[in-house]
Amino acid sequence: MPWIKPVKQKDIKELDICNKKEGPLPLFDRMLANAPDLYEAFIPLQKAIVRTSISDDLREAMITFVSMKNGCEFCTNSHKEALEGYIDQLDVLNWLESYTENDMSEEWKAALRYAERLITKPAEVTKEDVKSLEACGYTTKEIAELNQIIAYTSYTNQLSIGLGL
Repeated sequence: MPWIKPVKQKDIKELDICNKKEGPLPLFDRMLANAPDLYEAFIPLQKAIVRTSISDDLREAMITFVSMKNGCEFCTNSHKEALEGYIDQLDVLNWLESYTENDMSEEWKAALRYAERLITKPAEVTKEDVKSLEACGYTTKEIAELNQIIAYTSYTNQLSIGLGL
């Protein structure tokens, strides 16, 4: 149970932001809606992350992996379920955790390696880390998008953890 009350679905309609989201809001969004101005500013970034050129399966793998590394159980579990809809792996979390030793594509391994380094040792990320993504075929745009996905996920992990999700 979260540490603050989420905005009730019935009260969402009273907020100016209700027309920017379709259908019932998930718990995470209802928590953020307690600060309507900040939530309204958050929505475009949330939508932009979904609309990157990164494939849905890799995006969900990145979000799940970053959430695992950041210790956010709420985000790990919700995105693990989404990822399971895209890939055929029995134990998705173990598969991601052991990415260096399994049959995952080199492109995915490079993206996860970059994410792990950026999360665990951000001050030690170098140009060589980006070059390794380029060597696996990632374009400049895709590298920028991967970086945004990692940073966005870390941000949302902090929001979730900090509010008791």
